[in-house]
Amino acid sequence: MGRSIPVSLSNGKSWPTKNQAYEHFKEMLARYIVGEQVSDAEDHSDLRALLMVYDESVVEGQFTKAGSGIDYFEKGVDDQHPGKTKCFYVVRTDGSRIDFSLKHALYAAANRQA
Repeated sequence: MGRSIPVSLSNGKSWPTKNQAYEHFKEMLARYIVGEQVSDAEDHSDLRALLMVYDESVVEGQFTKAGSGIDYFEKGVDDQHPGKTKCFYVVRTDGSRIDFSLKHALYAAANRQA
């Protein structure tokens, strides 16, 4: 049986297990409709803190998800799986946008603490 890996973010949020953190973000995603900007300040803070952990795990020289800076987050349809998978997109201060995987970001967050 695998061990439970806690997840803690820089904004003070933490969960006893990666699965509980994933459920938190999955429930958050379900609260928004496709194309809707994340409007709740706490949701924005959680996503920003998670994205920062994700970007810290990127190999130097590779592009980060935050890019030029985070303007806002929105719910969208995954470009790689049109019509099937919903995800969060980070909209950057330069107007570009890119999706990010909650699972990959949480994996980075959990491994940082392991």
